[in-house]
Amino acid sequence: MRTSPWTSPLELWASAYLGCTAVLLLGLLPEGEVSFALLSQLCWLALIGSIPTGLVLGAASRVATSSTAVVFVSTLAVISVSSLIAWEHTDFLLSGPYWLLHQQREVARIGMLAAVATACGGGWLWLLLGSRIQDRIPLTAWFALTLTAVALLTSAIVRYRAYDYSMAQLVFPAGVLGAAVVYRLFRRSRYRPLVLGAAMACLLCGAGSRFDPSMVATGQREVIAQSRAGALTTVYVLPQFRTDEDWVVNGVACPDPRPSLETSAIGIAPERRRNVIVITVDALRKDVVGGIVNGRAVTPALSSWARTAVSFENATSTYPATLFAVGSAFTGLSPAELYLSPSLPETIFTRTRAIIDRQVAILPDVSWFRLPIVGQFLAPGVETEFAPSDAAATDALIERLRQARNDGATVMAWLHFYSPHDPYVPQSDFSFGKGKRNAYLSEVAYFDRQLGRLMNYLDQEHWLDDTLVIFFSDHGEALGERSYWGHHVYLNAWMIDVPLMLWHSDLVPAAPLVDVSLADVAPTVLHFLGLPLPSDIAAESLFTLDPNQVGRPTFSEAFPVRGRQLFESFRLPALDDSAIRARLRSIRQSSEGYEPKGAITQDRYRLIHHRGADATLFYDHELDPGERSSQGVGNRERAELLRSELERWEQEQLRRIRCRLQLSADPAATSNPR
Repeated sequence: MRTSPWTSPLELWASAYLGCTAVLLLGLLPEGEVSFALLSQLCWLALIGSIPTGLVLGAASRVATSSTAVVFVSTLAVISVSSLIAWEHTDFLLSGPYWLLHQQREVARIGMLAAVATACGGGWLWLLLGSRIQDRIPLTAWFALTLTAVALLTSAIVRYRAYDYSMAQLVFPAGVLGAAVVYRLFRRSRYRPLVLGAAMACLLCGAGSRFDPSMVATGQREVIAQSRAGALTTVYVLPQFRTDEDWVVNGVACPDPRPSLETSAIGIAPERRRNVIVITVDALRKDVVGGIVNGRAVTPALSSWARTAVSFENATSTYPATLFAVGSAFTGLSPAELYLSPSLPETIFTRTRAIIDRQVAILPDVSWFRLPIVGQFLAPGVETEFAPSDAAATDALIERLRQARNDGATVMAWLHFYSPHDPYVPQSDFSFGKGKRNAYLSEVAYFDRQLGRLMNYLDQEHWLDDTLVIFFSDHGEALGERSYWGHHVYLNAWMIDVPLMLWHSDLVPAAPLVDVSLADVAPTVLHFLGLPLPSDIAAESLFTLDPNQVGRPTFSEAFPVRGRQLFESFRLPALDDSAIRARLRSIRQSSEGYEPKGAITQDRYRLIHHRGADATLFYDHELDPGERSSQGVGNRERAELLRSELERWEQEQLRRIRCRLQLSADPAATSNPR
């Protein structure tokens, strides 16, 4: 990178542009067919990225020919700047449940900061070294090691959740190293005009798409839809924040805060003793239930029991993570309503405490489940036991139920199975082959055996005669779709389509086709127990729905609230006006590379709205059950209807939030939310 008389800013920029473009195209493009809109959008993002990359490349070319003192000072400057940037990232990376309350959290944070600063300083010196090497063999070794580093950085972005803000920052050093290789290869080569020509072609491709609004919208949509490229919007696209949020809905009156009693019959005699057992499982995909892999059934017990249940064919989760998904099921509220609640909301446990003798929760012995806020939010005041495995959890609940029967006590119990959650550890008794996906299936099969044990006990001891058993998965799991593993982020079928089943001896086995949501669980429990339903929730009792009803929409959300921010959000005793506005912005605007979304599912269709980019994805499940490609162009009228219905629901949601704040908080603080 040593300057020479013919070196010009244009050549530096061209090298930086091609270096960024190569990283994006080789490492971040999706699998399968690549549209021109997506290609143009990546070229546009690479153009933006070439500016800081070119500045770093130019600075390195100057410093490389300077004195040792200048090299030393520049290295200290790089370490200092990278440390300032990395400090916030280390806080985010250590915001998970294990480190949140760990005594050595700050020590770990300083260690991570030192590692990042060392890597950045070393990378800077590596750039300077590359410009000074003249011999062919050392230079070849430098090229090989640099390209290896670029490949490793790119692989990390692709593999490890590019939506994470900290992981997205790897795009920049990968681009700088890639640009250094291009510049060092071609700066004295007769092929320099080809570099300039290729850069100009990319420039025309990216800048030209700006003149076509539909191309811009389509390209942005496809970039955001791919988690690998979605990281780029964090690094190179500045977020657009509005200073004010209008969430007043035409002065429509707030609902009557008094609860209402559901009068429709459910076929269960009101004078009989009633218990409720809620069984939940973490990260179970709907399409895994009933599957057969390598000649072996994955969920034989659940599939068998599903034939004796009211098993809803079209159930969706409200959120792709446990706390808000189960929170919706236990309260009947949407995730945004939970996040913007002025105080901890009423749950099925608090509403039934006066009529139930004993309330029990068996939770996994996992660090974040032990955080106080989990119990305070999901199961306040409930006798809680932590089990190290699904087998131990099953044993613990069976023992609690036996004690309750011996004491003649009514019970409301919640058991949460955890095995399908990552990390996926293959179980020796359930082998489906090698690979990460098969390890997940092995964990599902292990959970299934424990569920079968529990259901057999409930059947043999006649619990189903006086007990409503509700089973559902809190959310699905990505198993490599769009190079993503785990949950959060997406609202596609593999993430929010979940099993939901009811058992009671008086319920006739059925497979209702009506669309239902996990939020409908809470009013169902209250209805079963003969308790009034809150009038300020939109969810409905599953007992009152026409099993063949068409056109009933369900709604899901995903927004950038994770880690420390998520757990601390429920610790505040009350929300003031500024906190309300900050949270409202957080569910509508991109943060840490995470695009907030809302989704509507209605019959065979699903529409996902990316709120920050204002782009939509539309799927037809009959034509594309796996939701591999958007069908909006082919059915634009239906897509527009769903978008309109989603917007209407979001406005109603915000109205309920505003009304709840007015009823629960200081009127002076919320009377003028503008």
